[in-house]
Amino acid sequence: MATPGIFLFGGVALLTLAAPFELTEPLVRLPRQAITSLEAAILVAFAAWGTVVVASRRLPQWQTPLTLPWLALVAAMIVASIASPVSRVNALHMTGRLTAALGIYLLAVNSMTTRSRLAAALRLAVAVGVVVGVLAILEYLGSPPVLTALQAFRPGVATVGAQVRAGGPLQYPTIASMYLEIVFAFGLGVMLSAHDDRSHRRRALRVAGWFLALVIVGEAITLTFTRAGLITMAASLLLVGAIRVARRGFDRGAWLVVAVAATVATLFFFSRSRESMWLRFTSEGQESWYRTEIAAPPRFEMQRDHTLTIPISVTNTGRLPWDSTASPPILMSYHWLPADGDGFVAYEGGRTPFPSPIAPGATAPLDVAVRAPAQPGEYRLEWDVVQEGRLWFSTEPGAARVISRALVLGDAAANARGDALMPPPRPTVRPGRFRLWRAGLKMVAAHPLLGVGPDNFRLAYGAYAGLPGADERIHSNNMYLEMFVGGGIVMGAAFVWLAWRAAASFARLAGAAAPQDQAAGLGIAAAGLAIALHAAVDSFLSFAPIYVLFSLTLGYAVASARGMEAD
Repeated sequence: MATPGIFLFGGVALLTLAAPFELTEPLVRLPRQAITSLEAAILVAFAAWGTVVVASRRLPQWQTPLTLPWLALVAAMIVASIASPVSRVNALHMTGRLTAALGIYLLAVNSMTTRSRLAAALRLAVAVGVVVGVLAILEYLGSPPVLTALQAFRPGVATVGAQVRAGGPLQYPTIASMYLEIVFAFGLGVMLSAHDDRSHRRRALRVAGWFLALVIVGEAITLTFTRAGLITMAASLLLVGAIRVARRGFDRGAWLVVAVAATVATLFFFSRSRESMWLRFTSEGQESWYRTEIAAPPRFEMQRDHTLTIPISVTNTGRLPWDSTASPPILMSYHWLPADGDGFVAYEGGRTPFPSPIAPGATAPLDVAVRAPAQPGEYRLEWDVVQEGRLWFSTEPGAARVISRALVLGDAAANARGDALMPPPRPTVRPGRFRLWRAGLKMVAAHPLLGVGPDNFRLAYGAYAGLPGADERIHSNNMYLEMFVGGGIVMGAAFVWLAWRAAASFARLAGAAAPQDQAAGLGIAAAGLAIALHAAVDSFLSFAPIYVLFSLTLGYAVASARGMEAD
């Protein structure tokens, strides 16, 4: 059975390699379905597994502690999808993802039959995580070749305020953080295993290499600027460090964990300004970051197609400093509107830089150069501040409009045509977690038994949150709540059962008595803790890279908890 085992491990290795590098463009387009590069890798892994089963004439091991609750979860998802009042198709797609996740889990369980194979799988995951981490770091540093290459995996660079949120090849920084958090936990176990393996001739060099890998992955997590990532990384370090000290005292392995924590913390504090860190950790969202009060003349006159300098006073009532020399800069601007109505004659007004940075709460006078429209008449001029290429302050939640009346003088231009009005931009909607959670609870109350269908929270929450035209890309930001919203009590109970069984396997690893299993088991247990903690503030199982790594992690946990052969 050695050869079948190698084929199964090859499937696990393929998924580990492919998971964080899912291409944006599908490989195959089918009616109502597209197959991505990662989904193609999953199909290849399953096909190889099926070939092994046929060739060996042995059924795979499927009776595991998680099989029955996982099957119950899939069955509940099917029923909830069929009964969905929102979108059966989308719900069935999500059901398909969790069904594939069950297959990946069983593949991992069947392939991890020896300690050496498990160790190789963990080392491979950390090595791939290092590649992702390096790409995220280079993205943050603005490397042009890397930024160009990453466009194959996600649409663009994400930011919060003026800060880049690095995500490497993952679709979004939060998804990148969740992926790297699991890899970081694995890395702790891999590093301690290398330290405890006294038979290897280059033990010190191996330990140093895995230490560096952890620092790279940890730094990449900090550069995603994801608060949950920092918390779960700290939790993994505390869990592994505390258990290590309880078992062996403050040996060199424990001091290695402390050194990793200190190095990552140092890099974190030097990678961001104190102001940006304070903003990120003291506000749930960006709603209060971009605010301004503007004192401007209520009325003025100017010649058509001319520029007039108008003195105004601007107060920064938000929480973000304004700096016109930063990247991206924050600048003063304006929009031209007709005398009445909501459309715009010209939305992109000229830019006037602030002479010096304006701190929150500060007020500064400013002479703004305003260019008049080409046609004479009555107009309104709306004053606005822009973070270039990112957002207008007037579209932020709670923004107050400041408008001056303007009379544009002069003769009508030759061959003049009426200006075609541009529609007003849609205001930015950034519902915070508490608003999303309240909407989720209302949805559970309205559909208590079977919910609205798996993954349908994002399609239906707007009506419950009072948000017309809500962004359909936003999830509930809580994996546990997402399950109850999607499938009611039936699906929620099945997920709790699955989580309970998984927690038992992770707890068994944390308390492993066999010295040869302790270090690797600690890393896997820390990964389970990271998943459980991050699930309280984010919903991530609908993203293929995460459900693949999630399933592999559960497979490693169950395979390790049941015991393995030496080789």
